[in-house]
Amino acid sequence: MAQDNKSKSGGLTSLKAGSTDSDAIADYYDDWARTYDETLAAWDYQAPRDAAALLAPHLSPKAHILDVGCGTGLVADALSPYGDFHIDGIDISAESLKLAGARGGYEKLVCHDLQKHPLPLEDNSYDAAISVGVLTYIADAEALFRDLCRCVRPGGVIAFTQRTDRWEALNFAAMIAAIEGEGLWTALHISEPRRYLPENEDFADEIRIIHTLCRVA
Repeated sequence: MAQDNKSKSGGLTSLKAGSTDSDAIADYYDDWARTYDETLAAWDYQAPRDAAALLAPHLSPKAHILDVGCGTGLVADALSPYGDFHIDGIDISAESLKLAGARGGYEKLVCHDLQKHPLPLEDNSYDAAISVGVLTYIADAEALFRDLCRCVRPGGVIAFTQRTDRWEALNFAAMIAAIEGEGLWTALHISEPRRYLPENEDFADEIRIIHTLCRVA
């Protein structure tokens, strides 16, 4: 649990508390990158696998996918059984991206702050986007969603997760509905809360995760 309690740059004091301080987030995950996969496995982190299973039925076998906040590449690994996808990743942590690149599951990796828009990506350039365990660190998730609707082609899909505490505090259901009301996407699935980090005592049954899938208009 030492990593979970380590303070970075005064802005990210614990995984549970989270932060939207971009410099602190980058420092935190750069420092954690080398042991990240091992730690998450010990915490029984299944969100990438569950998100991939939700997204995969909506993809062609050669789909172009954007992994938003890709980290060390767990989502690309989770997607690999479902098709020969073309996956690009974008993340703020340069050290995490080095490890993601070494996995071999990505065609392109971009180091970029997800809170800065527009993302350095072309319009309608992806069949899908997926973001797992990322939105805790985004101050304006709605702005990110709108930008992803630009990057994903009409008819494509966007899958993402959010912690139950942040879902409620930020009224994510209303946010999703508002974007749908503007005709940017249609919500296809919002899951019941699932276990997030069951072997991490700070999360366990207290904080769960919700999976959402939307189709871009």
